[in-house]
Amino acid sequence: MEQAVLTAYEVATVLVPFFVAYAAVREHARRTGTQASALLPALAFALYLAAVLYVTGAGTLYDLLRILDGRGPVVSSVSLVPFADAAVMGCALNAVLFVPLGFLLPLAFRPRMRAAGALAFGFAFSLAVELSQLLNNRATDVDDLIMNTLGALAGFALFKAGSRLRHGPSAPRRPAFARMPALPGLAEPALYLAVACMGRFLLFNDYGVSELLYG
Repeated sequence: MEQAVLTAYEVATVLVPFFVAYAAVREHARRTGTQASALLPALAFALYLAAVLYVTGAGTLYDLLRILDGRGPVVSSVSLVPFADAAVMGCALNAVLFVPLGFLLPLAFRPRMRAAGALAFGFAFSLAVELSQLLNNRATDVDDLIMNTLGALAGFALFKAGSRLRHGPSAPRRPAFARMPALPGLAEPALYLAVACMGRFLLFNDYGVSELLYG
C-alpha cells in the first residue's frame, strides 16, 4: 500500500504540471486560432515521460539537498567513453526505452515532423535524465545517451512506416505556437517535456515521503 502511494505521488509530480500546461496551451490556441493536441494523445505522452523518469530514477532537488547536507553521494558513477564497457542487453534496453518517444511525438503532435525533431527530443530528454543522475547513486553514461537517442529515431521510423502503409500522407494542421521558428510545430511537446522534468525535479521528495509512510 505504501509503495502504491509513493508511486502515485511520483506520477502526480509529472501529471499535475502537465495538466496546468495543457490548459494554458488550449487557452493560447483558442486565442490565436491555432490547434492544441487532443487530450488523450497528449496525456499518453505525459504518462510515458512519467514512466521513463520512474524507471531511470532521475535525480531531484532533494537529492541535491542531501548532498549539500552531507547525506548523499558527492560523486556519481560517470562514463564518458562511448561503448568502453557496454553490455549488449543494456544498450538494447536503453534503445527500446525511447522507442515510444519517437513514435508518440508524430502520433500526438506533428505527423509531418522530420527525423531531426525526434533526434533532438530523444537527445534532450536523455541528457536531462543523465545529468540529473549525477545527484544520486545512478550511473551517468554516454552509452545511455547514444542508445536513447537512437531509440527515439527508431520509434519515429516505425511511425512513418506504419503511417505510409495505413493512410498515406496526413492532413496538415496549424499547431499551437506555430509562429515559433526554433521549434516549428514541436513547441507544445517541448513544453510538456520541460514541465514534466521540472515538476518531478522540484516536487518529488521520495526520502521525505518515504519517512512519513514507513516511519
